[in-house]
Amino acid sequence: MISPLTQATPARERRPTVFISYHHTSADLAARLIDDLGQAGHASWIDTEAIKGGDEWIKAIVTGLNNSYALVVIVTTAALQSHWVRKEILFALQKKKLIIPLLAEDLAAADDYFLLLDCQGVACFNCAYENAVARLLSALPRPLTTTTTPTARTLETDYLDRLNLRQIIHNDKYTPLGGVTQQQRRAAEMPAVFELFSFRAQDEPKRFEDAVAEINRLKRAVLLGEPGAGKTTTLFKLAADLDQRARQDAAAPLPLLIQLKKWIDPAQTLRDFIAAELGDLGGRLDELLQTRRAALLLDGLNELPAAQHAAKYAEVKRFLATHQHPALLAVVSCRVLDYDQVELGFDRLNITPLDPPRIRQFVTGYLPNAGETLFWRLAGGAEVRATWDAWQKAGASFELFWTAADIPKENPNVYGGTTGEQDRVWREKVRGQHTLLELARNPYMLLMLTSVYAEEGDLPDNRGELFALFVRTLLQREKVSAEEQTLLTGGLARVAYEMQIRRAQNASGNAQTVLPLAEAKTILADRLLYLAGSASLLNLGEQVAFSHQLLQEYFAAHFMDAERRAGRLRAADLWPPARWWERTNWEEAAILLAGLYSDDCTPIVEWLADAQPEIAAQCIVRSGAALAEATRARLRERWLPRLTAVQREPHAHARAAIGRALGQTGLDKRRGVGVRDGLPDLEWKEIPAGEFQYGLANDASAAKPQKLTLPRYFISRYPVTYAQYQCFVDDGGYGDARWWQGLAANDSHRQPAEQSFKFGNHPRDTVNWFEASAFCRWLTWRLAELDKAWREEVRLPTEFEWEKAARGVDGRVYPYGNDYDAAKGNVANSIGQTTAVGVYPQGASPYGVEEMSGNVWEWCLSAYDKPQLEARKENLTTNDRRVLRGGSWIGSVDVARSVCRDFGLPGDRDGLTGFRVVVVRPPS
Repeated sequence: MISPLTQATPARERRPTVFISYHHTSADLAARLIDDLGQAGHASWIDTEAIKGGDEWIKAIVTGLNNSYALVVIVTTAALQSHWVRKEILFALQKKKLIIPLLAEDLAAADDYFLLLDCQGVACFNCAYENAVARLLSALPRPLTTTTTPTARTLETDYLDRLNLRQIIHNDKYTPLGGVTQQQRRAAEMPAVFELFSFRAQDEPKRFEDAVAEINRLKRAVLLGEPGAGKTTTLFKLAADLDQRARQDAAAPLPLLIQLKKWIDPAQTLRDFIAAELGDLGGRLDELLQTRRAALLLDGLNELPAAQHAAKYAEVKRFLATHQHPALLAVVSCRVLDYDQVELGFDRLNITPLDPPRIRQFVTGYLPNAGETLFWRLAGGAEVRATWDAWQKAGASFELFWTAADIPKENPNVYGGTTGEQDRVWREKVRGQHTLLELARNPYMLLMLTSVYAEEGDLPDNRGELFALFVRTLLQREKVSAEEQTLLTGGLARVAYEMQIRRAQNASGNAQTVLPLAEAKTILADRLLYLAGSASLLNLGEQVAFSHQLLQEYFAAHFMDAERRAGRLRAADLWPPARWWERTNWEEAAILLAGLYSDDCTPIVEWLADAQPEIAAQCIVRSGAALAEATRARLRERWLPRLTAVQREPHAHARAAIGRALGQTGLDKRRGVGVRDGLPDLEWKEIPAGEFQYGLANDASAAKPQKLTLPRYFISRYPVTYAQYQCFVDDGGYGDARWWQGLAANDSHRQPAEQSFKFGNHPRDTVNWFEASAFCRWLTWRLAELDKAWREEVRLPTEFEWEKAARGVDGRVYPYGNDYDAAKGNVANSIGQTTAVGVYPQGASPYGVEEMSGNVWEWCLSAYDKPQLEARKENLTTNDRRVLRGGSWIGSVDVARSVCRDFGLPGDRDGLTGFRVVVVRPPS
């Protein structure tokens, strides 16, 4: 790393140097310059790492620049184009170092570049080398020779500098990311009824607009998101903010940003791993933790080696529990679907996809001149932009344009100020979301889209093509020849696949995300490794990792395709049939594989259809590739029977996964589940007139037992589904005052909340009693519009109607009998989320009514304190507590009994609550 003049200095002592920045093609000139500087008494530091960008390179650059009193840049065309030389210069600027460019070629652009940096030029292209060195020596200060021993504070600032350089290299663009917080409800904050039943462990989800600010507020959190959602970028931004405070205040906590994917030694404790990652600062880790000067930022919990998951998840939990304090910030990032394997007890921050205003902010900041054009290209082109112009002239806000459920009738300027064609464009491309904005909502995808657009001037329409162009863009910036590009991409595919298939101790589970450098060199020669590092495709050090896990999965997809076509790889090899629904970390690679078949991804979907229906479905909705309609029809025929076939699919997890596959692709056309002619296609079950037992003796959670009589009525077979409720939303239900008249709802109650689990065939959750009541009024009106002779009212069931429909007339405790059966309802975290309705057919009530034990709590019409046997006697205009029945997917076994009563205020809503409806006579 350093010239012979400084190599003899003890590691704990530091001697001032001149830092030489150069491109490797100028290595001979750099060596000559070092000799001449040495003759004049100047010790020199030079980077001799063949592999750029890794942790060792970062540590070396920071040490070299911090010990230097000047940076000399050997300026050539290659140096000006080098990603790494520019990063060295930017870091030196931040450190306020003297920067002296030495022009080794006739470069007019170099003058402009270094003038912008306000540097001191000392040699021009037409100077003889000897004259240039003389001018350089005159510009340098006198040689500094006094060695120093770094203090504790120096070790801290050195660590912060390494973190800062990583930020410069990998995360120089940041847009605040919004999302939803799910705070753990502390026992002391829970109402007594909740303590008794233990069915709500969390507060209602709340929106946040800046993940970094929200983490600072909560102090201890797990940061969840989809692949590429911006989890690592958020931690870097958080670290950068903490970095600034730590530099200004020596008592402030240091951001310890640790990438867990490197923790591959099964014998190494988390404490020892963190200490090793901190380098010279690691010896003070215990002190920093004890004095609460450590902010723990643990990135990539899901990237730990598979066979070590159980042990290391437990150790992470123990370590964080050991170092608990209100002032000690600790955050762990994880892919959202992998977090169900571990529960740290932290508040959850789920990063949601970027909204259009944030996308626009990012692209216009990244490309000041072309960003606005790029945004509208992403949004659907000139016709969408023209439609926005019409809305804007009518006085609509940018936010309303992207979030309105329909053309706003309450705004006559918009409703009457747009053409029919513009309304069609808006519904198809803005409301329908059939544009590249769907890709751009993912921050990593947005970075790729922006980079490719800057280079190509246009964009592809699917993920596979986007990744290919992005990789090509990175390699072209490094002037990699076409021949070497072919060799490199082929080698990277093999490296990625090797990481994917490697299982510690042959265990199944998540793929490794690192490979020892020595093993990587058996696949990629040194030259190709150097090019991959220079192009920011790989992070290189003792361990080799892709710069983003999505890149690893993209390259693995290429290798998968070759193996699949050769008949050497079956989908069942990646998802073992015994538990095919469990994640193996091949999921994103499979979706990217489908993206390689942009015209029709049928070959990949068919390959997956039987072995992994849920990932086949994600290929359809997320890859950006087209799919033949005939394939969709075949999938529906293959998947629907498996959804309710308990003997064929005895495990509820399997049926739940098939339900998600059908729900996200819109293929679930069962009666009672979907939509028909724009209205909920409800299936009604008759409840005959007669006597039934209400309540249960010796049960504090149930009503006092009594015999009651009800007239005949009909109740929906399933809770209202997400797809069915969306009919109300799309029809302007929230903006129509007719459906809310007389209800004690305020403005906050009349804003649609996000569905917790967005599958069309799942119960609509996160609805309050007011919303459920408004839906019933709307549906009553819509049905009467279709049949002028129909006079019935659709409404919520009274709790008496609900209980009879669930229990029958024999006084059973659960819909299916007196004893709890885990196979007959989504209860007590059995699945970990809601399920498609109908997944538990064996749990139906005596009348064939389903989902009455678990899945979601259901609102009843009745007031909790004084329920009326007759629905017409209920006062619907109050803010009284309303009855909830049935338990939920997260609730205990006790509250899932058909006799259990609970309540909520009519404005309450969370991811556990839905509803079903009744009529006296069903519509034809």
